[in-house]
Amino acid sequence: MNINDYTKSIEEELKVFDAMYQECKQSDVGMLADILSYSLSQKSKKLRPLITLLVAKACGGVSEATYRSAIIMELLHTASLAHDDVLDESNLRRSQPTINAKWGNTAAILYGDYLFGKSLQLIHTKEDFELLPIYSKVARELPMGELLQKEISEKIDTSRESYYRVIDNKTSSLLGASAYIGAKTAKTDEDYTVFAEEFGRLLGRAFQIKDDILDFQIGEASGKKCGNDIKECKFTLPILYYLDSLDESVKQKLINFVKQESKSEKEVLKLVELVAESGCLEKAEEEVKYYSDKAKEQLLHLPMNEYRDILENLVETLIKRNN
Repeated sequence: MNINDYTKSIEEELKVFDAMYQECKQSDVGMLADILSYSLSQKSKKLRPLITLLVAKACGGVSEATYRSAIIMELLHTASLAHDDVLDESNLRRSQPTINAKWGNTAAILYGDYLFGKSLQLIHTKEDFELLPIYSKVARELPMGELLQKEISEKIDTSRESYYRVIDNKTSSLLGASAYIGAKTAKTDEDYTVFAEEFGRLLGRAFQIKDDILDFQIGEASGKKCGNDIKECKFTLPILYYLDSLDESVKQKLINFVKQESKSEKEVLKLVELVAESGCLEKAEEEVKYYSDKAKEQLLHLPMNEYRDILENLVETLIKRNN
């Protein structure tokens, strides 16, 4: 199965979400209208709204607040990506030109700012205002994760503790919040938010480590070129495990290589092959399994129903994906 197969279980809910989301990304202002239209045309796995809606269904049912909160989370996420692409000087995202590549850095930053403002505009009811702490937490943690990643890169910090701090402020923060708002806005008097948020955060760790492993997948199965993280000077978990296997002199040479801005495709591919042959990807896969198992344990605290089962199966699909 792939992620799209899970959308069938909440097909009607996703239609409502899509309609509301498209309405939020409409404008009659020339350049902004073009950027919003382009952004809507980009393919997305819709993982965050998928988790929000499934958790809400598992915990009692989707409410109007569930849709609004899912849209707010998606707007916050999209805004952060627009800003990240400017900071990283990225020209492509999922093989498509980024906003900054098409309209320039200033437009991309202002577009991200507009989405942040739009997310605040959706807060209407008392229930919406009760979710402000989780939105502010995400809005704080996302840039903090970027700043941490920049600091770690500049200091050449190769500790696994720092690696996880970055994940926790980015991927884990988003998925944890997505699950939390699903539980918080569900049609029930029971409070499942603690378990739901921890489920999302643990899944975020497993998901990101798997993503980092896929960057070492040689061939076309992953649907993207391998070695992108190395090209971007990132010390991901497979590289960190590989560094631990080297003596100090060789280790320092490798650190210097990953840190340097200019690398040839041949050099990058050689390192990808070395890491793939070292057994370090298998070590990283053990971490994926550990965190995904912990995530599934949290689901046991949610009501026993088909949507809880779907969430458990979704975890397995996400950690076994090849793209």
